Amino acid sequence: MKRGLLLMCCLFIATVSVFAQTIDDMRHKSSELQAEIARLQQRIALSSDDIKGQLNKYRMSQRLIGNRQELIKGLDGEITLLNTDIQKKNAEIVRLGQQRDELTGAYDNLLQQAYRHRDKKMWLMHMLSSESSGQAYRRWRYFKNYSDFIRDHVKRIKETEAQLALEEASLKELQNERLKAREKRQAEVDRMQAEQRSLDKNIKKLQQNDKQLKAELKKRRQEQDKLSQEIKKALAALEKKDAVKDEAAIKADRILSADFAKNKGLLPWPLEGAVVLERFGLIIDPKWGFRFDNKGVTLSGSQGADVKSVFNGVVASVWMDKRDSYLIRILVSHGEYNTIYCHMVDVVVKEGDKVTTGQKLGALSPLGEGISYFQLLHKSTPLNPAEWCR
Repeated sequence: MKRGLLLMCCLFIATVSVFAQTIDDMRHKSSELQAEIARLQQRIALSSDDIKGQLNKYRMSQRLIGNRQELIKGLDGEITLLNTDIQKKNAEIVRLGQQRDELTGAYDNLLQQAYRHRDKKMWLMHMLSSESSGQAYRRWRYFKNYSDFIRDHVKRIKETEAQLALEEASLKELQNERLKAREKRQAEVDRMQAEQRSLDKNIKKLQQNDKQLKAELKKRRQEQDKLSQEIKKALAALEKKDAVKDEAAIKADRILSADFAKNKGLLPWPLEGAVVLERFGLIIDPKWGFRFDNKGVTLSGSQGADVKSVFNGVVASVWMDKRDSYLIRILVSHGEYNTIYCHMVDVVVKEGDKVTTGQKLGALSPLGEGISYFQLLHKSTPLNPAEWCR
């Protein structure tokens, strides 16, 4: 019985540990989403009122509502887990209650038997009337074992009642957590509805400037296409340089590439506190007919924020075009991997410079929207930065 009770306690502790870990993971994710939501709200409030600012506000609001939906989904998952655990707790309480009742019933029977033989003289006479010392010893052992059995039964009842009290207290705590999670979920739904109303107002404002909007979206596509062509040229120039490298440099590149790959999912974003406005891959906005294949990510940071290298490498190229919003761009080589940083107004590195993880490359405009564009490539193949950066 003791072994069974110990096994039950171990299983209970393991189950609680796994459950707590899962809930903790959900709450950690919720905390990250809330921090990103706060940054988005702050940047929406700082957006300019021209057509470009309205478009940025529109994109940030979409991302904000998406985060809010993800937050609500996480709370739904948390409530589901809590409901499942509450059901398990209720089942365990019923089982322990039945076990306690069975033990108590058996204990009552033992007491009744003990009451019939309560007189110690009767026990003594029963032993003295033994035909031999061996029989007297066996009779003594019987009475002793009987007394030990009663005491062990009392102990088991107390242990079961203590476990039952523990489960009941845990159940109350879980029910309180579920109530708080439901209240929090409703608050998030209310906030999301308010944010949707604000987004709808922003959409109406954009619709009133239809010509300017279409012109801005067209310009955006043209800038993206032009940047893609410039990146191809920069990569082609880098490939020529790589072709004439000596064996030592090739070996160093292999080591750097391996180190870069090992850090997948651990690289810092080039902007501190970055929020991804436009994700990697095909972007389709049915409301405005805006569609293009995004080779990187558009990041929202603070005005004038530093743009930093995501890993050790060498500045392979620095170029500028004053005719569009991408301004100064930098290509950093990390062996077989390359990263590209755009939208800077000035840089503090030059071609050929070695850079380290987190080193400043340049800065965003202190008067701009705090928007930057970032690409990550393996050789010339674009990779999703969200899978590499944290």
